[in-house]
Parts: sequence; C-alpha cells; structure tokens
Amino acid sequence: MSSPGEGLCFECTQCGECCTTRGDYAFVYLNRSETVALAKHVGLRLAEFKRRYTFVDEDGWRQLGFADGRCTFLDGEGRCGVYEARPAQCRTFPFWPEFVDAGEWTEEVRALCEGIGRGPRYTQPEAEQRMFEFLESEKK
Repeated sequence: MSSPGEGLCFECTQCGECCTTRGDYAFVYLNRSETVALAKHVGLRLAEFKRRYTFVDEDGWRQLGFADGRCTFLDGEGRCGVYEARPAQCRTFPFWPEFVDAGEWTEEVRALCEGIGRGPRYTQPEAEQRMFEFLESEKK
C-alpha cells in the first residue's frame, strides 16, 4: 500500500468486471473521435456503427450499447474485442477523479476492481495525467 503522494498501484487483470453494469456504472460515453476510431476498427461506416452499437441518451451524449449487462464488445472470455481502439473512459479506468481521494484509491473502486493495489506504481503525475485524459474525453 502506498502512502498519500507516493503514487497508486494498479494492474489490469483483464477480468472484464469494469465492462459490466454495476448500479451507476452502466455506460461508456463516446466523443466524436472515439466513435470514428471504433467504427474504423470494426470495419463499419460511421452511420452503421452508430446504428448497431450506440445510442444518444437524454442529455445528448453518445453511449456505447450494453447487452445483458455487458459492454457489447466484451467477448465470452471477458476480453475487450476493441482493445486497441477503446475509448478514453476505458483506457483510463480506474484513474477517475471520483476513485482517488487524498492520493489513495477509494473503498468504492477497491470493491469494483481486483487490480487495485497490484502491479506497478503510478506516480502522482502519471495518475494525474490519466485523470486529465479521462476528464478531457468527457467534453462534448
């Protein structure tokens, strides 16, 4: 366990749990460039990709669809089928501002993700850069 300011340990275990619905966490927002990148990655025209895999919510945000409580691109083994083109929300998990308090992982994210506290230590600047990337992706 790191002390505040020393950094955050995290290693993705590729369990796929972050790609499933859990209460408030049942969405992946897509900005325009992410939507275009995903469409290209799966070999579809943009309009077709949007029709098949996304919807626009009541606030005007484009979201990736979930089926049976799972991201539509999560395969049967719990692996991401679009890993190379995954959106910033996915790339930056769990480095989201609501999951870090005073330089430590919150209990909420510890309960959500088995990779918390494992693996390499991300320095405070590295963690902050990931949080910044996440926040930038949320801009319409």
